[in-house]
Amino acid sequence: MIIDAHMHADTRPIENFKDIKMAGVDAVVTCAHDPLEMKKSNVTLEHLNRVVYQEPKRISKHNVKVYAAVGIHPRAIPDDYENVLKELPNYMKEDYVIAVGEIGLNSTAQIEQEVFIKQLQYADENNYNVIVHTPRTDKPTVTKRTIELMDEYINPKQVQLDHIDYSIVDMVIDKEYTLGITVQPEKMSVDDTVKMLDEYGFDKFVLDSDMSSAPSNHMSLPETKHSLEVNGFNENDIDKVTYKNLVKFHNLKI
Repeated sequence: MIIDAHMHADTRPIENFKDIKMAGVDAVVTCAHDPLEMKKSNVTLEHLNRVVYQEPKRISKHNVKVYAAVGIHPRAIPDDYENVLKELPNYMKEDYVIAVGEIGLNSTAQIEQEVFIKQLQYADENNYNVIVHTPRTDKPTVTKRTIELMDEYINPKQVQLDHIDYSIVDMVIDKEYTLGITVQPEKMSVDDTVKMLDEYGFDKFVLDSDMSSAPSNHMSLPETKHSLEVNGFNENDIDKVTYKNLVKFHNLKI
């Protein structure tokens, strides 16, 4: 079994889901992101409607189970973002909506921090997990501030901190977060992912493709699992990062 811990289904053709199902991916977590300029809340809410109500039906045609995460991405903050925050409880009522996300900081801009804090507080007050973004640009500096805010406003056991790479792994490996390795062109390659797991162990990590409109490889997780297998890693360790750790983190009923 493989569960993709973070991706964006609304950007991908249906053929991708046939391919990944045949390669052993049984479920995905599709997250809110920034497919359009989210200048006003009505655009954001239409996006969340698609994530929650349309994508699960579309993808289930290939027997891939869909879980969803909803929130305001730091690159997609509307002027009237409070309207989105007011609607989050309605989305979270759905059984398959399992987290607030993708949220976080893409820079240290004040508005990003403000919106991030409010979503962390909402999740913490309601005991929801969060899926948290780390950026490509100025990654260590922005991640440091992200950590400071998470440690202040949410239980670290509710955090999946994503897009972990060698520039930040030492900052977070001793935290109580679940750590997401994104196996994607321009992020972590299959070889780099295998190397990181070999060096840091399998207990704290989950794997995701983050497949989106950015350069993506929808087969990256099956390829990573295959590489771990042919390189002789323990089957139980492989299962941890391909699905067991995520099932435990989200308390999924598989």
